[in-house]
Amino acid sequence: MLNNNNQDDFYVIDAHCDTLMAITGRSMNKEERNPRDFFADNTSVHLDFPKLVRGRVVCQVMAIFLEDSQLQEATSETMAMIDSFESLLKFAPKEFFLAKDGADVHRALETKSVCAILSIEGAEALGDSLESLDIFYQRGVRAIGLTWNRRNAFGRGLKAEGSDGLTSLGKELVEKMEEMHVLVDVAHLGEEGFWDVADISTGPFVASHANARGILDHPRNLSDSQIRAIADHGGAIGCVFVPYFVTKDPKDCSLEAFLLHIDHIVRIGGIESCAIGSDFDGFLPQEGKVIQDAGEFPLLYSALRRHGYSHEAAQKILGRNWLRIFDDVFGSI
Repeated sequence: MLNNNNQDDFYVIDAHCDTLMAITGRSMNKEERNPRDFFADNTSVHLDFPKLVRGRVVCQVMAIFLEDSQLQEATSETMAMIDSFESLLKFAPKEFFLAKDGADVHRALETKSVCAILSIEGAEALGDSLESLDIFYQRGVRAIGLTWNRRNAFGRGLKAEGSDGLTSLGKELVEKMEEMHVLVDVAHLGEEGFWDVADISTGPFVASHANARGILDHPRNLSDSQIRAIADHGGAIGCVFVPYFVTKDPKDCSLEAFLLHIDHIVRIGGIESCAIGSDFDGFLPQEGKVIQDAGEFPLLYSALRRHGYSHEAAQKILGRNWLRIFDDVFGSI
């Protein structure tokens, strides 16, 4: 995709977006009344294929998220979203394809194309057992967020009442995911569950979209001890663009304010622990913003360089750290 002889060339791997909701007609922006045409250059939306290309995004992790009304049929609803994703692959199979391991991401780099990794945001999709995990793996799912904000059979999300962490089934799920080379995502997980994951995990686990609590004391942001634990396991934190995770007043959200979270995570966890998880299409447009849409990632690269990060450090934040983890967890054969 990029000319390696130019130090200003870079690529992006984004660990979280909710664009599949918009593609299936469930956009958070209620003004978007029709299912999104992913291959059109849509106005006033965060993410589509042309914007990924402009933004130098080589790999986009696409989350499968279910609303409360869908939970009664969570497994079948999740399968239906995978069906919808697979329908996209028929339109431009050489330019946009499903990645199942690190080698697929390397292939996207080499062929100047874009790949997607499927993740499940909230293990409600599994029901109350591990039986469907193999089926989801066969269909391409390579990352699972153990909870969203609510409670499920595997653990307590951070907005659910109580002080418990993972259930016994949740602990089994973490062990099984490691065995199957599926990435464990602790975004939205209650803090007690976070530490259960840290105790169980022998390899990398991640927070796909979160910021630093040391910069903004918000429940969705991570404490310094959590950042260090992720770093010690070889994982990373995807710094997130949601305005109220960046600044106390969303109107004050800006690229400069976002860089403070990056600085803090790099300072606490090291450069290898800091990455990007935009959460594009997972929040509504605000007056303040980090960048407007996925096509503006070059602005973030330029800001990192102006801020004092070398090309190599900026590239680690924007993509290489995720690629290292994908190679480690998924394999690259």
